[in-house]
Amino acid sequence: ASTVMPGTAGDRILSLSELPDDVRRGLPALAVSGATYSETPAHRMLIINGQVVREGEEPAPGVMLERIQLKSAILRYRGLRYSVPY
Repeated sequence: ASTVMPGTAGDRILSLSELPDDVRRGLPALAVSGATYSETPAHRMLIINGQVVREGEEPAPGVMLERIQLKSAILRYRGLRYSVPY
């Protein structure tokens, strides 16, 4: 059984500033320098640290790109989901 309460870190999407300090300190530096958004998920991509990254891929060890949205991306790190604008 899950111990995550509704509305807590399990499903909630945090901003970078809302991440706990220890998580933020461990987070690899990610620089988004370009993006393509499409209604079709297969056509979406970000350029992170000079590399093309698609949904479901890891732009850095331990960081998963979950979803690319129109003006932001949802990433997962150490079980926490957070949004970065681009």
